[in-house]
Amino acid sequence: MAKYTPLAVLLLCAWSSVQASDKIPISAVPRRVRAAIQYYAPGAQLTEARVTRDSTYRKIYNCTYFRNIHLGSIKLGPRGQLLDIDETLVIEDVPPAVRKTVVAETKGGLIKKIKLDALYGREVYRVRSYYGNSTKLEISLVITRTGRIVERKVSQGLLIFFMAAG
Repeated sequence: MAKYTPLAVLLLCAWSSVQASDKIPISAVPRRVRAAIQYYAPGAQLTEARVTRDSTYRKIYNCTYFRNIHLGSIKLGPRGQLLDIDETLVIEDVPPAVRKTVVAETKGGLIKKIKLDALYGREVYRVRSYYGNSTKLEISLVITRTGRIVERKVSQGLLIFFMAAG
């Protein structure tokens, strides 16, 4: 067992250097990628940037950002293509069109969670809320930046009702 210790230390050091090499300075993030981050998360300040290699996009930028009081992460292609985004928000942080749709669809119900996410390369807002004054009916919405509903699910207990997107 002791004869494998130097090999384990060597592998650990090599793995650490490989992991550290993909981290890049914030100033090295290309202008297109920075512009895309500001488009998808206005006011975001980058805290960390990493680059990974991919056969489709060649380089993928994995960035962590801070916006208002929220920490988020975004994954972009070299030209600013949105691959993934993840941030938990409050109703005050969403665009006005999304806010209007959420209030109308939930009939002013208590909002449990709003999450900024990516769907087919587009940003969407995933909302979970109670419907109106009821705490038994729960509504889940997927809404685009323009306020268009992509998906709507209403559930009561274990029963799930699917409603056509409007």
